[in-house]
Amino acid sequence: MPLPRVLLCDLDGTLIDSMPTLAEVAAEVMEEVYETPGVLARELYLATCGLPFAGQLEEIYPGDPRNRLASDLFEGRKPARCGAIQMASETRRALESLRRAGVRVVVSSNNGSQNVDAFARGSVFGFDLVLGFGGALAKGKPHFDATSRMFEVDRQEMLFVGDSLHDGEIAEREGVPFVAVATTFSPERFMLRFPHAPVIRRFAALPELFQ
Repeated sequence: MPLPRVLLCDLDGTLIDSMPTLAEVAAEVMEEVYETPGVLARELYLATCGLPFAGQLEEIYPGDPRNRLASDLFEGRKPARCGAIQMASETRRALESLRRAGVRVVVSSNNGSQNVDAFARGSVFGFDLVLGFGGALAKGKPHFDATSRMFEVDRQEMLFVGDSLHDGEIAEREGVPFVAVATTFSPERFMLRFPHAPVIRRFAALPELFQ
């Protein structure tokens, strides 16, 4: 692959191994609020991951008046359970390798902006731009537009790396090259849906795509 000018990285499941914890919190909330069995709740959460949790709930329980309560419970519990999760050293080394090659590195997450900012502040890696969910910002077009303005690059000069099918779909829709990290979904799921997108099993393998 050509080396991008700007690398946009999803956070949960991509830069940090937080998806098992998030799925656990989501399953607890869904069982508590909707009485959905925990195993099924976890499957439904993972199947719709990549969206903000409120958006996931609307897909799983369309129009349910309990969705706001469930979203508030999830967001309230998430920081205490996930706030201490940091990047693996091999992930940091991969980012540092790309930084030395001249690549700008951006966090692009549908986690709440406060949580994403807190992650970046506690990280030993200095990101060039940190984008979360909130206000007018969200993964996809809003984040790509903000990145384009900040670094004066077009879509084809970016690369988006994520662990969900939703990540691949928004990249495809916006014309941004995509690399899948097969931590939440299997490599085969990505290959079937995005046959031309590279798939890696861990983020640390990303620099190898450009050698």
